[in-house]
Amino acid sequence: MNQTNARMALKTEPMHDIAAQFRDVYADSFASGMERFINAYGPRIFQQLNRALNRERSVIYLFGNGGSHAIGRCLKYALESYAADHQLPVRVQTGVDVHQLSSLTSNSTPGVSFSRLLNTEGANAHDLVILISGSGESDNLEEAARYAWQHGIPTLAFLGSRCGKIAKALPPEQCYCSPIEDQQVAEDLIQAVSYFFDVGDEVSAPCWSDVVAHRAEELRQAIKAIPSSFLVGAADLIVNAFFAGQTVWVYGLDHPALSVTAEHTAHNLYWDSVYQVPNPPRRVISSSPTACNFTGISNDRRHGVIEYLTGIDEGTSSGGVAVFYAMKHSTMYDRTSLITQLGKANVTTCLFVGGIPPAASLSNVLVHATGLEDPQMQAGLSQVFGHILGRLVRMKLLNKNQSPILSSEAQSDARFLIDFDLAQRRLLDDRPKH
Repeated sequence: MNQTNARMALKTEPMHDIAAQFRDVYADSFASGMERFINAYGPRIFQQLNRALNRERSVIYLFGNGGSHAIGRCLKYALESYAADHQLPVRVQTGVDVHQLSSLTSNSTPGVSFSRLLNTEGANAHDLVILISGSGESDNLEEAARYAWQHGIPTLAFLGSRCGKIAKALPPEQCYCSPIEDQQVAEDLIQAVSYFFDVGDEVSAPCWSDVVAHRAEELRQAIKAIPSSFLVGAADLIVNAFFAGQTVWVYGLDHPALSVTAEHTAHNLYWDSVYQVPNPPRRVISSSPTACNFTGISNDRRHGVIEYLTGIDEGTSSGGVAVFYAMKHSTMYDRTSLITQLGKANVTTCLFVGGIPPAASLSNVLVHATGLEDPQMQAGLSQVFGHILGRLVRMKLLNKNQSPILSSEAQSDARFLIDFDLAQRRLLDDRPKH
């Protein structure tokens, strides 16, 4: 079949059916992978964490880049909550201070590395280093792994592939690798560690595997419950905003884990959604820290702080889309000034919220309520939604630009979405074959 005929065949598959097929396969892969990953490594992970948490002096370092950094932040919040509940003194460090990025090398890369941070803080055998990499190929994490090994610092690596350079820098027993070699599903499996801190001190209990199975199934059903119309509608709005030069706002409210997950989604939309897209459109995306108490560096508690943080105000240009992650729909519905301002600017709002659906609907607002009550699980599901959304956006951009990639590499649009994850996939595909 030539490329033209192949593309005509692809078009016979309705987009909502394509999105539903992809969503369901993603849900099954994630849930089965989560059971395998957490059952295989969970007890060992929490034993290591409990040792660190119960030492007199302890810093837990969580290092990752991009989306993996966001996952590390979610783990940080889960760790801090657990430590507070159990009155354990611990400090969690997730990377280099952002203000240190002003110290750049001649090639414009950050001048302070993870290994330099360990050296500066005098990290030693009382501490714990956790490296997070969906690809398993990050140079600065490999450097940190070698430094930690040389200086006797306990180290764990959560990796999306056991074939990368990080796995070669550490003993096998310190590498916890995803059973699914898909960059984004692997990231979702690693983030799932944060769902089990409440049972992490009971890892020897016979109910451990039952708890894992129950939560995996709960999330499988939650993913499959996301309407294909919501997925396709959000992807269409984002693609249209890109081509129109309009802003896409991505923010998380109610819990800091939702805030960093929103930044993870923004990262996917800016970089991964245009991987291999010829002449990609300019992306105008706004996403910045919006932790639930909104303290920030300015300690600004004035009325309208969300508008201040997001840049959504009377000066907002017409059109665009806002994606909000939250725990409850009332978070957004109570902020009527923001919703009203978005509506006046012809900005459609997509709310991905926990809890139950709202009783009433508003114009220019799309809502999906997941039914989840735990903020870490809601953050994880939001990350899954962001991953699915990013792939849908990428496929739509490839279609608009009539790229041959779809017809030459896939049997159908759904199969393309399932088989080809985004930008970091090249790190796996381009590695030397043995």
